[in-house]
Amino acid sequence: MKARNDSLDCLKGIAILLVMFGHVQVHNQMTDPWLYDVIKSLQMPLFFLISGYLAGSGTRIQTLEQYKEQMKKRATAYLFPFFSWLVVQHITCVPYALRVTLFQLDSGLWFLMVLFLFTWMAYTAQLVQAKTGHTWGFWLMFLGSSALVLLAYAAGVTFLSPFLLVTYLPYYTAAYFCGMYPELLRKWFPYGFRRAVAYAGGILFLAMAAVLDLVTVTGVLMLGVQTLASFLGCLAVIQMVLDWKGGRVKAWLARLGQYTLEIYVLHYQFATVLNRSGIVYAFWSPAGLLYSAAAFAAMSLITAFAIWIINQIPWFRLLLFGKRQDRRKKDCL
Repeated sequence: MKARNDSLDCLKGIAILLVMFGHVQVHNQMTDPWLYDVIKSLQMPLFFLISGYLAGSGTRIQTLEQYKEQMKKRATAYLFPFFSWLVVQHITCVPYALRVTLFQLDSGLWFLMVLFLFTWMAYTAQLVQAKTGHTWGFWLMFLGSSALVLLAYAAGVTFLSPFLLVTYLPYYTAAYFCGMYPELLRKWFPYGFRRAVAYAGGILFLAMAAVLDLVTVTGVLMLGVQTLASFLGCLAVIQMVLDWKGGRVKAWLARLGQYTLEIYVLHYQFATVLNRSGIVYAFWSPAGLLYSAAAFAAMSLITAFAIWIINQIPWFRLLLFGKRQDRRKKDCL
């Protein structure tokens, strides 16, 4: 087994913390326009960048048998939790919930389905490359399937929410390219240049978050602006983690990053556990800040305990987390 990359795990840890804090804000109706813009612009794009990079830098599919085996593993890891939690959360109306979720993925654990579809696109393209013996076979298949996603979105298709695929495909594709061609990245963009651009981009990202709405998509132009902002912010975060030499905090974040899937499917269900009466706080007030900290702590503790309980029962771990073994021995999101 390959050694884990602490920087990648650290990035996962940072991303899942952003997701958790963002859900504390959203579920308690106390989003701050600037802070939530920053969180929303970073959290899921970071995950797709990491996932794309891992797919691009990993072992390539060479045979049909290997393709079937890898897709079976990814279906277990992503689709088992996606459908299992749908049943658990809508036990009295599963058929209705299934119809709604498949045509509106963001009503469920949408990241898992979208990541599965991106993985299918990448692995199928790798198989085509292996069969043709040329790199163009990969890009012909991958870009062709991307074009089909765009056509489905333009045609108004809602099955499997093409809008979500269109939104996050640029991050996955760009990171896949970097993972697939690291030597070109080093040749065209020396480390010092990348570092300067990343930090300058981070400053520009914060400025964009301050003056623009980076959450609401009002058209293709605004989606492009939001995508640019997310790229700039994510590159700055990635560069900071790469420059981070280590220590206890980074090690803790890297360990947290190994549990991102488990945290992702559980945490938001406990975001309002301390606010059953539905009190709305102003975030930047003393009461709002205190409540946010308490809600985040309570949600984290309950989530950690629930993860521990589920991991004690192999069938629960498989169905709810898509894990056959201890998650520390497997790649997470």
